Amino acid sequence: MIRPDQEVVFDSSGVSIHASLRLPDTDTAAVPGVLIVAGSGPVDRNGSVGVPGTPTEIHMDLYRWISDLLAARGIASIRYDKITSGATGIGSYSEDPAKLVAQSFDKIFVDPARAALAYLAEQPGVDPQKLLVLGHSEGGLIAMLLASADASGPAPAGLILAEPSYARLLDVVSRQLAEQIALASISSADKAALTAWADAGIDEIRSSPDLSEPSTLAPALAEAEGEALQWQQTVQSIVFGRMRNELIKSEDALIPINLAAELNLAVLITAGTKDFNTPALPGGLPGSGVSALADAIPQGLGTYVEIPNMTHILRDIGEADPMQVPLPQQIEHPYSSEFEETLGSFLARWIS
Repeated sequence: MIRPDQEVVFDSSGVSIHASLRLPDTDTAAVPGVLIVAGSGPVDRNGSVGVPGTPTEIHMDLYRWISDLLAARGIASIRYDKITSGATGIGSYSEDPAKLVAQSFDKIFVDPARAALAYLAEQPGVDPQKLLVLGHSEGGLIAMLLASADASGPAPAGLILAEPSYARLLDVVSRQLAEQIALASISSADKAALTAWADAGIDEIRSSPDLSEPSTLAPALAEAEGEALQWQQTVQSIVFGRMRNELIKSEDALIPINLAAELNLAVLITAGTKDFNTPALPGGLPGSGVSALADAIPQGLGTYVEIPNMTHILRDIGEADPMQVPLPQQIEHPYSSEFEETLGSFLARWIS
């Protein structure tokens, strides 16, 4: 029997990480334990996004739902508010927020996951030989890093990569900007110029030895106005602003396909057919998407499942067009029962 959530706090490089821990009754046999790692952005331990207490806050609760699924099968779990989210916030970086983006992806986002897995492994009633990591979206990237050959800390026995990131971060940004600019009501020449400028800015991030220095690239459109000006400001904000720092650069250096090829443990990979964030085959092209990540896993270790009608947040929207169902409406749909069944089948090998 698994107890209800217990509020716990552990340390990661001087930052207090707040988490929810579910443990078995201590008089039972040791049970498997699962670390749940959230996706990108300021997403908390339950999957909520937006500013707490404001109309922008959306309670997705998908990670609490996963904890419930695990508890029903007698499996312990821990899920945590990563740095930038929930009760953890930006921790000690609040004194100088600029220092946060000057750190590496490993220190800000991977180290807390390592600490969480180690904390779970030490808990009474948890079998340290049956630790698993469930990473959702960007959390899948972190899960693979925890299982890499040179990883420190407890070694997971298996991974669940739910709608995982499959490409370098800035390649995804480039693709998404290109797709959005292509739909804009501006001239073909302006579209081409803005797309090329965005890609040049990404190349500059990757090659620049000092991202604290301003970009040397002039804006794409010298006399932009109207919608073209709006798109130029969008590219400026994203590529030459929010993405131009060491935290992003260090994450972009990670190549998910290469990490997948080096795995040496059992892995479940899911791809919802209505997921346009991390689709199975973006654009229908082979050699890309979540399916390509699954193909990179050594033979016999990976179980790849495409789940009909499931979106990125694990909701089943039926026959609806996912582009017409925004996030606030997606959460009105049920979680995918097929995902639940797929997860249960994979976990069965660790349940005695």
